[in-house]
Amino acid sequence: MGIFGTLYTGVTGLKASEVQIATTSNNISNANATFYTRQRVVQTTNGYVSSNGVQVGTGTAIESIVRLHDEYSYFKLKGASTQLEYTKYMASTLQEISERFPDLQNTGILQDLENYNKAWNDFASNPNENATKIALVKASQTLTESINNTFSTLDKIQKKINNDIKSTVEEINRIGEEIATINKQIYGQEALPTEHANELRDRRDELELTLSKLVSAVASKNEINQDNRLDTTITDPGHQYNLSIEGFSIVDGINFHPLKLDYDDKNKSYSIYYETADEKVRDLTGKISGGQLGAQLDLRGRNYDKSKGKYSDGIIQGYMDSLDTFSKTMINETNNLYASSAKSPVTSDYLPGLQGNIPLMNYDRTIQPGSFDIVLYDEKGDKKVTKTINIDVNTTMDDIVRQIKANTDDNNNKDPNDDVDDLINVSFSYDPTSNDGLFQLTAKSGYKIAIEDKGTNFAGAFSIGGFFSGNSASDIKVKDSILSDPSTVRASLNGVDSGNDMANKIIQLQYDKVNFYNEDGTIDHLTMEEYYRKFTGKIGSDGENNNVVNASNQTFYNSVYSEYQSKSGVNTNEELAALIQWQSSYGASAKIVTTIDQMLDTLLGIKS
Repeated sequence: MGIFGTLYTGVTGLKASEVQIATTSNNISNANATFYTRQRVVQTTNGYVSSNGVQVGTGTAIESIVRLHDEYSYFKLKGASTQLEYTKYMASTLQEISERFPDLQNTGILQDLENYNKAWNDFASNPNENATKIALVKASQTLTESINNTFSTLDKIQKKINNDIKSTVEEINRIGEEIATINKQIYGQEALPTEHANELRDRRDELELTLSKLVSAVASKNEINQDNRLDTTITDPGHQYNLSIEGFSIVDGINFHPLKLDYDDKNKSYSIYYETADEKVRDLTGKISGGQLGAQLDLRGRNYDKSKGKYSDGIIQGYMDSLDTFSKTMINETNNLYASSAKSPVTSDYLPGLQGNIPLMNYDRTIQPGSFDIVLYDEKGDKKVTKTINIDVNTTMDDIVRQIKANTDDNNNKDPNDDVDDLINVSFSYDPTSNDGLFQLTAKSGYKIAIEDKGTNFAGAFSIGGFFSGNSASDIKVKDSILSDPSTVRASLNGVDSGNDMANKIIQLQYDKVNFYNEDGTIDHLTMEEYYRKFTGKIGSDGENNNVVNASNQTFYNSVYSEYQSKSGVNTNEELAALIQWQSSYGASAKIVTTIDQMLDTLLGIKS
């Protein structure tokens, strides 16, 4: 090997040091980048030549520039990210919901309920004063509007999450499509084993990590290459790539298969499905888990019941159902008692979809088998006649009308002209145009009608002569006839202003345990306040429990992230030390070149 060969050896050292310095500088520059994997230069010997039986090295060579990526710690990071984003989204939503029930600050539904009960107490003490009647109606209206507004807020949150589902699925598809494009670019740039598309792989990893925040997805990289030549073990995937959600591939190499959304325009609900290669549709709404999308589906609900016009599951739907149960029970129990105050005429709410031949217990699950009495009072408030009406699982409105009209001797006096069927008119009509049913009782002149329930909830459920209208939290309100004329409010059973026995029963209702018929089929036997506190307590406990899990997930994520950064992140101190090392190497290689230059000068001087 001659002098010029030695010169070339020095030049290879200079070039190698330049690459090392450039790579280290790139690491330092990207130390604060959103997502960057530390890179290292793989430097090897340039081989040797034989001279007079002696092997002489010919310098150094750059084999490749690799990234210090560990697929296993990266896999754990994605899993931790999926869990953390699920509980974080849950936490923010549950916090927003809990703020809508500020009962600890003496505001909200519980305080309105207390004011409502106090208004009934004041009215019972002064049943003849219009001022107490107006105050009662106002307190009742405040309570119902508070319930309406709270339910509306829950409904808006549920609808917002429904729209978030659309945005999340669209982002998942955007990420999947970009990953497929990157895969194609990676395959093009890595034609040789020594070629590494580090920037593209970093971008793909960044997209995978972003995707892990949105949904639990599995990136299958069957070919994992391990390299232990550097200070950190490298485990980087090869070219095989498949990204799947719940077993359905959305990215297969360079091919992208999107998730699809089905929008029910009538019900304003999104469902998620996947179309296979043979054009079969697979519904993923009930299967997707983890990340923001999993939290959104668990909060909103996954299964939409078109017959009921709402979700049959979901955390928010559970809260809405509980508020509905609370409202429905308040409507039923108050109306049952208020219907026992005599008045005429007595009319139900408009009853959507109720035809005369539909069993009442099928129409409204709060209707129970048993009986109720129709009681007639005269103008003086004296009870004149009573008729018992029975309800079983097959009873319809037509059956109720037939029982009331039946020619029975209700007074047991053998007088055919002074019984209930002689003194009132009863009808049930169904309007096919509006799809509404209407039940009406009208007493003949000089009489008033009261309905005394014995556990059927008939008057309460249909607001027949009731105080409240509606059957849920969304539509509970004071009856229009009472709102328009508060003076018609009565406190007595016989319909005479001087009494307060019916009002006292409603006052007692706040202390009585009643049945709450929950949507899931269970029955709670509690007071109104106890049920409401149980409901709001669940909202609080759900939030607290999730916060505990979220804190645990945050701690776990921090631990996994630190592990990943220790292997793949940039440590500026290490890089600065390496920069000094490569600067010294460059100077040493330069010294080789200057030494050869001096040797050449000496040779040329000898020749001259």
